[in-house]
Amino acid sequence: MGNGGMSFQAPAWPGVLCLTLLAACRSGRADAELRSLRLEYAGDPSLVVGHRFGNWLEVEPEPAARPVLENACLMEQVGETENAIEALGDELESGSACASVFEARGALYLADGFPRAAAGDFQRAVALSPERPRSWYALGHAYECLGLTRQALESLEHARTLGGEDAGLYLSLARVYRSLGRNGLAARHYERAIERLAEPSTEILAEVAVLATEDGDRAAKVTALRDRLESCRGTTLTNDGWFLRALLRELAGEKPQDVVAAFQALEVAPQELRALAQALSLALELLDPETSADARAGLLADEPDLARRSALERCLAAP
Repeated sequence: MGNGGMSFQAPAWPGVLCLTLLAACRSGRADAELRSLRLEYAGDPSLVVGHRFGNWLEVEPEPAARPVLENACLMEQVGETENAIEALGDELESGSACASVFEARGALYLADGFPRAAAGDFQRAVALSPERPRSWYALGHAYECLGLTRQALESLEHARTLGGEDAGLYLSLARVYRSLGRNGLAARHYERAIERLAEPSTEILAEVAVLATEDGDRAAKVTALRDRLESCRGTTLTNDGWFLRALLRELAGEKPQDVVAAFQALEVAPQELRALAQALSLALELLDPETSADARAGLLADEPDLARRSALERCLAAP
């Protein structure tokens, strides 16, 4: 259940240091040298800033943890993930227990296929620094991967109360609410995740399509409401837009893997996939009793033109 990630861009550092590190990685002494290496930087930003450990979790380093986190970051970037985990473990065993070190090691554990070990590290992180929203998000995501839905929801929602706003947090919430059958809230959090992603992956957009189409009766209602809303709002569709809506009708009730495969095989403009996913999310929210009132109020509040707002109210009132 991956959340996607961003590629790490190495900072501008002296070429000699870069070459030395690469040579060390290729030598027979690479393991020992990388474990013992500690880099000191006179200025900011830190190597850790903007880096996602395990390709999914950005860690805010505590000052005392910065050297070992930078070291682990370098190791991960050159493919030495096991050494990075070991270096972080050595730091923790030395008595320097920092939440950010547990977060980094937990993220690497989870990416490496050890969700239970990851959950243990994230539990230690929230115990040490309960005010860190990303620690709670990470713990919730680990629970999600373990199938511990209730625990995942509790941790993820707590991350939100602490101010968590990451796209990954909303994506995990969407998946957890979907597994609980709370489709309106799942759609709402998919929409929030998509809003925070510059380029949401086709897989994420396909998940919204699956949510809308996996039940035949629900698919018919979602399609009808989405069409009515687009008509009332005067939405102009491109050829790609029309094609996607026709395809979605054909996919109603199909297996989720078939829907995902169909979306992945498409050659349409990415913004059209995004627009469709957002339209489906809104229709799902409006149809679900748990979210319909808030979705309706938000939709009307976003329409400044009185005439169009009245038309929209009539549209929403239609059976």
